[in-house]
Amino acid sequence: MRPPEPVAFVFGATGYAGAATVEAASRIDHVSRVVAHVRPGSSRADAVADRFRPLGSRVSIDRTPLEPEAMAEALARIAPTHVVLCHGTTAARARVESIEDPYEAVDVGLTRLVVEASRRIEPAPRVVALSSVGASTSARSKYLHARGRAEEVIRSSGLPHTICRAPLFGGPDRPERRNAENIARIALDPLLTLIGGLGLTRLRDRYRSMDGAEVAEGLVRSGFHYMTIDRVVESDELRRVGVYERERWTPRSRRDTSRH
Repeated sequence: MRPPEPVAFVFGATGYAGAATVEAASRIDHVSRVVAHVRPGSSRADAVADRFRPLGSRVSIDRTPLEPEAMAEALARIAPTHVVLCHGTTAARARVESIEDPYEAVDVGLTRLVVEASRRIEPAPRVVALSSVGASTSARSKYLHARGRAEEVIRSSGLPHTICRAPLFGGPDRPERRNAENIARIALDPLLTLIGGLGLTRLRDRYRSMDGAEVAEGLVRSGFHYMTIDRVVESDELRRVGVYERERWTPRSRRDTSRH
């Protein structure tokens, strides 16, 4: 019996990495549908709708409210095989939108919302989450601590999952300016390139920045491959081509079952 053709639900599709992920997923021939979730009231809704229009009929937009029952009903209707989490926020945007404790509300809270909705689907979808290098519940950084907690929400859910930890990412095509991150990228990348030239290629590849398209390609390549089930994919592996290009989707096997 053939497995169902993949259907990807991309949560956070208005963001820099999320929009690129919708495009990357739409380029996989055997993915039957890509559903891009656009937060109701998002100021970027019209812009991403225009951006996705050339991708054709396989890509559709979902505007389900960020409420547990509504999200559960939407996922039951869409029946995704993969739920891709690309959501996040910045302190500046949180101030504009009057979001208190944005990392708790967005990084952790929305992860929990979508994961709980995904648990109500049969068969269970695979959760593919964009996380960050350094994410840990013991991290001192509020952002990395929240990302670590979000990872724990996913791991403890019992759902098949792939967690992808990206380094700093950005580029001239990013719609919002993140000055601190841009400065860090400009300062660190030449040093990491030098370190790589001295033979420390894994260290270079783990921390050197990526652009949105690179992150999206790595996320899709990892998230649709059976060998990454219930695994954390670190950033050096996220940017590799290697084995993941040989087969993005295979018949169900032992590696496609949860290890919990």
